[in-house]
Amino acid sequence: MNQISSTLLEELRTHSEPALRYFALQNLFDCDPEESEMSLARWDLPNSALIRSLCAFDPSLHPYQKWNGAHWRLVQLAELRYPYTNPALEEPRAQVYAWLTSERHIASIRTLEGRTRRCASQEANAVYASVRLNMVDEQTEALVKKLLGWQWPDGGWNCDKRPEASHSSFWESWTPLRALLTWKVHAGSSTALDEAIAKSVQFFLRKQLFLRESSGEPMQLEFTRLHQPAYWKYDVLVGLELMRLAGKLEDPRCEPALALLEGKMQPGGGFRAEEKQFQAANPAAWHYSPVDWGSPSANKWNPWLTVRALAILKAAGRISF
Repeated sequence: MNQISSTLLEELRTHSEPALRYFALQNLFDCDPEESEMSLARWDLPNSALIRSLCAFDPSLHPYQKWNGAHWRLVQLAELRYPYTNPALEEPRAQVYAWLTSERHIASIRTLEGRTRRCASQEANAVYASVRLNMVDEQTEALVKKLLGWQWPDGGWNCDKRPEASHSSFWESWTPLRALLTWKVHAGSSTALDEAIAKSVQFFLRKQLFLRESSGEPMQLEFTRLHQPAYWKYDVLVGLELMRLAGKLEDPRCEPALALLEGKMQPGGGFRAEEKQFQAANPAAWHYSPVDWGSPSANKWNPWLTVRALAILKAAGRISF
């Protein structure tokens, strides 16, 4: 079993960035919300420059502008498990929902050969962020019903408008599954919801989270490379996080992905980002992020990615500390 450096763990647990410290305490150290250490970290979040950057919404931008629009900022706050009901988030949330329920947006949705061709990650991320940020209303439930109705027979979702397309996309399916799992925690079970989740989970597990059923080779090289943040891209860590949410991390079909992830661990327990989808230097440029999440490096571990990866390996019983 790999040894995790006590220095690395202490750095994560006491990090000077309050958002990272809070993220680590929740995800990796499993701290009780009422523990004093957790309470102090939560109360320190308003002092986080990262949180302030994410909350500095620009209403003049389209909500889906990557990665600076309200859609993406709300998702990243949700992924950080931002704990507060914040009135400042109501306007950007309203902007996202106005876009998703607009006539123009709805008119763009196509159904061909009995399958709805939809970038369902957009609605799915709105559901996920609404639940995590305590901003659920009847519009959120309406989006959940749309996701259920758009699911393809194989258990996933896809936006491919070619009539011959008949298989779902991992890229377009992982966020809907995350949204439905998060919604179930909030709203409870229903037959339709439980069946959709079960179909989607099996869609990922049939392919062992990243392998072709026909050859056992990786479906996409990018699936084997770690991203921080994932945004809408898929990789094995994203897949394993989904299986943990679904209570399926012990399924033997997760083993190849767990082995791949564990093999990426650096001496001492750190993990490096292998792909970068953002730039944090020029706000006017495409794919601008208000937060610098770290760049790929040959020898520098990424603290956010390290928390996520170690949390999965710990939950799977492959490391302990």
